Amino acid sequence: MKNLTMAAFVWLVFLVACNRKNTDEGSIVYQLEYQLPDSLKQYAEFLPKEAIVYFKGDSTVSIQKTNEESTTIITDRKTNFMRVLLKSPARQFVVDYNKNDQAEEIGQLPPHTIAKQNETKTIAGYQAAKYLAKDKLSDETTEMWFTKDISLLPNSLTMMLDSTLGVPLTFSINQNGMKTKTTVKEIKFEPVPANVFSTPAGYTPLSPQQLRQMPVGN
Repeated sequence: MKNLTMAAFVWLVFLVACNRKNTDEGSIVYQLEYQLPDSLKQYAEFLPKEAIVYFKGDSTVSIQKTNEESTTIITDRKTNFMRVLLKSPARQFVVDYNKNDQAEEIGQLPPHTIAKQNETKTIAGYQAAKYLAKDKLSDETTEMWFTKDISLLPNSLTMMLDSTLGVPLTFSINQNGMKTKTTVKEIKFEPVPANVFSTPAGYTPLSPQQLRQMPVGN
């Protein structure tokens, strides 16, 4: 009986280990929606409607594509590494950002207050808590939904948000008059594609300053 009990215990441990999700590696699919000022509405069809983020260990990579163009952002939290790959049918650029460049490129939310609300709902299979973020400059209030059911590494879409609130599942950000609502559609914990964090050959190096000074249309 003792041996049978031990065998059952070992089998139970094996089953739990096989079914345990590795939350250190996987992917997130985001839906992107935009509210554009009149001066930018003509560009709406060129904006990506979805973003895919892969994460593993300290690294993340976000990929946003339109019909012929893509923007890929690779980050490594441990080394403060950030690389942006810009691809179009005509040209391909790679831009590396140091820590100071990152702060300028990613920016930060305007001064705001954030208050937790007594409301929850399920988003992408996870229970999320509602927060209201109020911009102190414009008095504009937006909803944000965070979950603490899981823990995920911040990526290029979420790193400006307060990670102590949990994992953001729905949030809106206003950057220079362009409002983007981001919602998690799906989270998977599974091995990421091979070489997803690598840089393919054929990309022309640019500095962040050179990219900012590049005329629109190049």
